Amino acid sequence: MIGVTMSADKLDQDPDWLSAVLATSETIGPKSILLISQSDRFEMLKQALDKANYTLNGCYFLDQPKGDLDQGQLSPTNLIEFALRATIDEVLIYLPEEEADVTSWIESFESMGMTVHVAIPGYTYPDGLKREASIAGIPVTTYAPTYHKTSHLIFKRLIDIAGALVGLLICGFVGVILYPLIRRDGGPAIFAQDRVGRNGRIFKFYKYRSMYMDAEERKKELMAENIMEGGMFKMDNDPRITPIGKFIRKTSLDELPQFYNVLRGDMSLVGTRPPTKQEFLDYTPAQKRRLSFKPGITGLWQVSGRSEITKFEDVVALDVEYIQDWTIMDDIKILLKTIKVVAFGDGAK
Repeated sequence: MIGVTMSADKLDQDPDWLSAVLATSETIGPKSILLISQSDRFEMLKQALDKANYTLNGCYFLDQPKGDLDQGQLSPTNLIEFALRATIDEVLIYLPEEEADVTSWIESFESMGMTVHVAIPGYTYPDGLKREASIAGIPVTTYAPTYHKTSHLIFKRLIDIAGALVGLLICGFVGVILYPLIRRDGGPAIFAQDRVGRNGRIFKFYKYRSMYMDAEERKKELMAENIMEGGMFKMDNDPRITPIGKFIRKTSLDELPQFYNVLRGDMSLVGTRPPTKQEFLDYTPAQKRRLSFKPGITGLWQVSGRSEITKFEDVVALDVEYIQDWTIMDDIKILLKTIKVVAFGDGAK
């Protein structure tokens, strides 16, 4: 079990606790779950979740005395903040009776795009989609912001694999020409960076390098030129872009190595764009919801005039719109629009 259970004292005293949370999620792995229950039920629930191949990534016990957090359990003061920064796919609330905070907790978790399983006698959540289900052999009522058809998700993965294989073949042919051109300044041809994927997972993100080697250091000096309002950095005529970088960005050739991310399962052909770790640390609960779907090479934002969008909240709104009512036909439409955008260079800077 990869446990990420922290006390309130730990969170207050360790300024790097957010980085510690991020560091626990380097691979996709099994589904990650947050448990809310009572301490006498912990061993039973842990065994059931382990057998069902869940990773218990945090737990909060309602009967834990406020002054007795030496076992590293979460407290009410850091529960929602922990869920915001940690890798949490689902939440299990298993209690003998309804508690006053349960409804507000479910609202908070759902706002971040998490599925919430509730096993509380007689409890009914007033809003949201619900289904009767079973998790780790435990009968629950499951609440989620949206439900996607399993057949569509399987088809999406099959399209990803086929598209990634074709994309990597193109990447190899194009790379024969691009490699020496990109490496003229002495740097590597492939740019690799940690990005935040589905529900907070960290993965290595690949692109053909389009910027000078000191781009990240120079970014601090250019923050005043950022034309995006919150959550993302973008500027016109970015001086960090190399001459060949301008061309491969305009033609979207810099994105080709991401087909490797798609083949690995870190990304999809269509999804939301993955933020950097630093961008993610500034996310609000509503913004984290855009990470409840696997990130993609292209998406609704990219085919909706991305160069004209200057507010990150508009990006989030488009991403949530895509996630909320997603079907496989949405991906097919976006892929077709992407071909048009790339062919004509629309929206690329």
